[in-house]
Amino acid sequence: MIQHENRIWFKGLRSAGVRVFRDLRRSAAFTLLEVMMAIGIMAIITGTIFFALTTGLDSWAYSKNQLALQKVLSDVVEMITNGAPHQNGVKDGLEILEASRERLVFVSPWTDDTHTVVRDEYTYILDRKIKPGAAPPVVMIRYPGSDETEFSNVQVTHATKYALSEVMIGTKAPLGSRLYFTYHPDSKTNPDVIETLWWDKKEKQIYLEDINGVENLSKNPFGVVISEFRMTYFDNKNELVSDRDWLDPDDRNFVTGIEIYLEAELEEYKLTLLTFINLRNAPMCLGYTVLEKGTRIKIPDSTRIHTFQLTNFSGVDQDDVLELLATSDKRGEWLIKIMFENSGITPPKISRFDIEYPEGNVVYTATPKSDIAIGLDMLLLDVESLFDYDDDPDIEDVVMMTGEVVLEVKEMDIEGAGLFVRP
Repeated sequence: MIQHENRIWFKGLRSAGVRVFRDLRRSAAFTLLEVMMAIGIMAIITGTIFFALTTGLDSWAYSKNQLALQKVLSDVVEMITNGAPHQNGVKDGLEILEASRERLVFVSPWTDDTHTVVRDEYTYILDRKIKPGAAPPVVMIRYPGSDETEFSNVQVTHATKYALSEVMIGTKAPLGSRLYFTYHPDSKTNPDVIETLWWDKKEKQIYLEDINGVENLSKNPFGVVISEFRMTYFDNKNELVSDRDWLDPDDRNFVTGIEIYLEAELEEYKLTLLTFINLRNAPMCLGYTVLEKGTRIKIPDSTRIHTFQLTNFSGVDQDDVLELLATSDKRGEWLIKIMFENSGITPPKISRFDIEYPEGNVVYTATPKSDIAIGLDMLLLDVESLFDYDDDPDIEDVVMMTGEVVLEVKEMDIEGAGLFVRP
């Protein structure tokens, strides 16, 4: 009896175990719906991670490319404006020889560093000719064995039209001193002083050519190219000098600033930069212009002018003539014709000048016989101050130029002269 009951109990226990095992197997399985939900959740998580990673990589690439574009543009503008080490930039330009949207030809200050004092002397021949009519050089004297320097005045020999310039310094420099003469070089005699800046549209690069050769200013290790480049020229009133793609020779002296637009490109990324360069040595900024035949500059009218003086005459021969014509958009013309003499024995002189007002009507003549080194002040041409250019207080001037006035060099036999003009 007991044995039978044990068999029944064991059989029941086994049936219960089977049922528990089957229940466990049924509870451990996933339904199709649960699997699909799990796959969907995994897809969402994977997509989110992929999107975040892609966005991060894109942002990193954008930031990297933007930094590369910014650096290249900044470096290019720096080299255009200030120049590379031991070079001058556009801002130091003394004269513009050619100007267009994509090309600029100019002359910068030249430094002759070829002289060492080896004996007691005051005169030196410069390695490049001074532009006729330009201001005298500035010389820096560096004493031997030290960093101590001194600046001295320099006098230019006026006597003749040589291809080289002889100068005399006003200080006796110790033996072994190095001399550094800085001045405005003559690009006609020495074309190697000319600098040319241009954008190559095909290569998408900016180049500068000077005495050292051609340099790629926009070369970089990032693959950035300059896809757009243009220059726009302004006068001292911040007005456009010309809206054409180039400047006429008559307009170049009016330029005091250059606006430069650049667009850099790297893969699909682009960045633009607009900068303005003030030409600190421009004639209209300094108030000093080197005159040549055909030179045209704007000058203040008779009521606003403060300084109006011819100076730095050079290359003067017997019977040479210099003729300047001031034309107003409101009131007539004023012309001065200056005649020179050079005997070859004494220094050249201003022998005579005539004032015409208007042109063709001589109203005053003088024979000063003055040394050309003194120059000629055109605000003090006659004793009574009736025919000079400015409006003198308490005097009923005969000459009165008002409005916009342009001064033009009509005739010029002498090699060079300079003009100081200040309002």
